[in-house]
Amino acid sequence: MSQQPKTRPDVPGVVAGTVLSGAATIWMLTDNGVLQTDDLGVTSALLLVAAGLLGLAASRRT
Repeated sequence: MSQQPKTRPDVPGVVAGTVLSGAATIWMLTDNGVLQTDDLGVTSALLLVAAGLLGLAASRRT
């Protein structure tokens, strides 16, 4: 059986996708009244950092 060559993950694509997912989550929570506009500063930063870390962790798994 032939082995498939390992492909490298697209790290910028994964990070961009998770950051966009984090931004969409922030928008959804704000639109549904779960988050208030006063809470957006730290909460949005934490959600986007967490999304970026998850994206990096997912790209490291091969």
